[in-house]
Amino acid sequence: MGKVLLTKIVWIGYNSCYMMTINISIPKTMYEDAKAYLARPGYSSVSELFRDTLRDKLYPRLTENGFTPEFEALVLESEKEPRSKDRVWRTERDINDYFDALRKRIKKHVKN
Repeated sequence: MGKVLLTKIVWIGYNSCYMMTINISIPKTMYEDAKAYLARPGYSSVSELFRDTLRDKLYPRLTENGFTPEFEALVLESEKEPRSKDRVWRTERDINDYFDALRKRIKKHVKN
């Protein structure tokens, strides 16, 4: 699977999740420190910084790309496959059909 296609899949998966809004209270100095931290590469907003920090606490085994180490290893291994085995999705419907079929396979597997 090519890097561009994988990036698109991850982006679609990320954007298909439901985002919830929360309000939190933090000390002013902590907020100022968080804003100052944004000067470092990798964060464009305080919300992004908080999401990433919360992810680290909730899902400590996830890699930088948001995958479990095992899944990321499979993704990297699949990238070595010949291009002739790539699946090409040309439309949003192609992508939705693929993920619908995948969800059905997962449900079937979970039931067994």
